[in-house]
Amino acid sequence: MIRRIGRRLRRLAGAPLVPLRPVARELLLSTRGVLRILATLLAAAKGIPKSGRIRVGVDVRPFYEPLTGVGWYLFFLLEELAKLEDLDLVYFGNPVLADGSTPLTVPLPGSRPIVAFDLTGLPVGRLAVATARAAYPALVWLRRCNVFFAANYFLPRSISAAAVNRVCTVHDLTWRRYPQLLQQETLANLEREMLRELTRSSAVICVSEATRRDLVELYPVEPRKVHAVLSGPPPSRPSADLRLELPSRYILFVSTIEPRKNLDVLIEAFERLKDKGWSGDLVIAGKTGWKSEPTLRRMAKSRWRDSIRRLDYVDRDQLPWLYRQADAFVLPSRYEGFGFPILEAMAEGTPVIAARNSSLPEVGGDAALYFDAEDAGELAQLLSTVLEDAGERARLIARGEANLARFSWARAAAETADVFRKVAR
Repeated sequence: MIRRIGRRLRRLAGAPLVPLRPVARELLLSTRGVLRILATLLAAAKGIPKSGRIRVGVDVRPFYEPLTGVGWYLFFLLEELAKLEDLDLVYFGNPVLADGSTPLTVPLPGSRPIVAFDLTGLPVGRLAVATARAAYPALVWLRRCNVFFAANYFLPRSISAAAVNRVCTVHDLTWRRYPQLLQQETLANLEREMLRELTRSSAVICVSEATRRDLVELYPVEPRKVHAVLSGPPPSRPSADLRLELPSRYILFVSTIEPRKNLDVLIEAFERLKDKGWSGDLVIAGKTGWKSEPTLRRMAKSRWRDSIRRLDYVDRDQLPWLYRQADAFVLPSRYEGFGFPILEAMAEGTPVIAARNSSLPEVGGDAALYFDAEDAGELAQLLSTVLEDAGERARLIARGEANLARFSWARAAAETADVFRKVAR
């Protein structure tokens, strides 16, 4: 019976249009979309064949934009999770797939489709879009997932309504440690949504032990349901030449320019080096972020501004080349949930200096040098050592290579899958 109704609805949804006045035409356009939505729900209601595998519903919204930290974390993790035989990944993104929809920026690991109302080939009316959004929680529920995974802190409400067992990943708690470094709107949203998600989640994954400690300290969450799962290293890939006229020697900074990244301290340390006669430059690769104006003015007014080179955003395929040519990489952040650039630099044989806070010593281990994030003098001294002492450089490079072995996306996926299995049970 359900199959017969579904076939009839699909035939109606594909019926040719007849010339009508604009209002009636809009209604008919929407009606066709609504019929296809109902047909999709009826098809999903037939059920999912039992396979014995754990069905994991994944929020893949980060894949609709150029990938940054969270997006790459999810992509590399899913590449490994898709290889596990006892997991069946189910991808949830935008509720509607239509002509002209926002495309994905990366292929979905495992070549699985996104669960959505497919309205391609139809002129989509407003009523159809509204109906699809309203009916999407029902479609999510009909996929019968055992666990839902929110890789970017919390699930969207269109998925959340149907998600009973859920696991979320917390990348950092900047808004609690340094609320002054975030926009008020972002801060209010995080405070509201994070507490709700932590209450509903069966388990929480943190990308470092430092982040796990912060979460347990700053939120009323049971420690036993919070798991630290270290991310993996940057994947090896061919390096694309930037083809830029960069200086022969330079100190490198890679990150968004914003208060949390603490670039001003690095600029001051660099100026001290130049005052003492160092001949190299400072290269800054990163987008302009929130409250970046004071730092940009600091760069423009620096007495060594001609030796400060800003590249803006650099494509991920070009980053290895940029790291490899640098004399040293510095991550002066006041707070990081993981500090992925540390591993990127070590993977290219570049000595690393990082601030002594949050997760950075945990990630860098004994393969980096550390300084007080507010002490430009200490940073300048460490830079002098790295730039002038060939033995120290060689030691840091060798330890960086060894340190990378502590990190693996396959291991991260295995530990994440263990959390899924516990929640599913």
